[in-house]
Amino acid sequence: MLAPNLTPFLFSLLPLLTNAATLFAAQSSGHLTTLSLTRHGKSYNLSATSTTREAGGNPSWLNIDTKQRLLYCLDRGQSNATKGSLNSFNIGSNGVLEKIASVDAPFSGVAAEYFDLGGGNRAYVTASYNQSAIAAFSFPSNGSLEPPAQVLHPTSATTGPIPSRQNGSFSHHVILDPSQKFILVPDLGADLIRIFTYHPDSVAPLTELTPLKTDPGAGPRHGVFWRTPGQGKEEWFLLFNGELSQKVYSYRITYIEGGLEWEKVGEVTALGELGEGLEPNQAPTSEIAVSPDRRFVIVSSRQHSFNLSPLHQKEDSDSLSTFRIQDDGALSLVQIAPSGGHLPRQFSLNRKGDRVAVGHQVNSTVVILERDVRSGKIGEKVAETVVSGPVVFVGWDE
Repeated sequence: MLAPNLTPFLFSLLPLLTNAATLFAAQSSGHLTTLSLTRHGKSYNLSATSTTREAGGNPSWLNIDTKQRLLYCLDRGQSNATKGSLNSFNIGSNGVLEKIASVDAPFSGVAAEYFDLGGGNRAYVTASYNQSAIAAFSFPSNGSLEPPAQVLHPTSATTGPIPSRQNGSFSHHVILDPSQKFILVPDLGADLIRIFTYHPDSVAPLTELTPLKTDPGAGPRHGVFWRTPGQGKEEWFLLFNGELSQKVYSYRITYIEGGLEWEKVGEVTALGELGEGLEPNQAPTSEIAVSPDRRFVIVSSRQHSFNLSPLHQKEDSDSLSTFRIQDDGALSLVQIAPSGGHLPRQFSLNRKGDRVAVGHQVNSTVVILERDVRSGKIGEKVAETVVSGPVVFVGWDE
């Protein structure tokens, strides 16, 4: 039985303890920061609780394995480097990161995905923007690492309609399809989404299939799969953002022998009517995510932080656009909300879907926004913290 004088004190801590969340933020300055979001009543506090500089000189992408308590950090490599690195950490109490291992990775890695192969082995595939490398790693799922088993360097024989951004191949994301048979890599420069099969035991070799061709000048950046709701016929769609066209695309995906086929369902301008008046590559989109309830898709735009935009620094925040996903895969605009800062390269939703964490490069901030799950609308900023460098990735430890 608790002592009478301790009971009120302990109960006063319950709201704080039961509403705590841990996040990790990667900063291109070389820092990898653990953040704690706490709530007491209606007030929130977001603060850095620890940081490490053992994640390479230019951390760019995080993969958080909450179940295994592991974190992988892909290091892009500094501008004068010829290679990057892949780093693994144990996630300790209070989110403190303890370095496990590090191996070389292709220069300019900007995205990665992992999945388990069975037998205690794990696949890890990366995409590099400059030099357009795609690397396949295989290592145990206990946090130890091995050098890449294969590195591909895709090329593009044609120059896209935006030569300043499409004068070659530029891989930008890694997407594992729902069947876990195919790996998709959007190529911003070539206006392709490349498709690969992989060896089921060793991941390498990756074998490229016929790619999915996007509209010229789309500049595909990131993508997500979405499935029709309900109990009827199951259909899969690929939703992706065109960084250069500043649009969001929806394609119906059909599995065929030896690959994938797709059928365009539609496209919408990420910034609605405002975006219709902007030229390509003036307000590039960056991240795309489907809400946990699968009813909405959210895309970030950089219309006030991109120096080619006529709106450059006209407002103190870029935007997050929310679209409702119709049963046929079509998209309808719900809201355009402030992201809370400039250059929202990446954002993440928590598991419940009622909070959005946004990382800003210009402001070096992580912002937490409230979100109404029912309507899909993003609301006010509930917490914010400044960290020690431009934020390129922020993820929830859930």
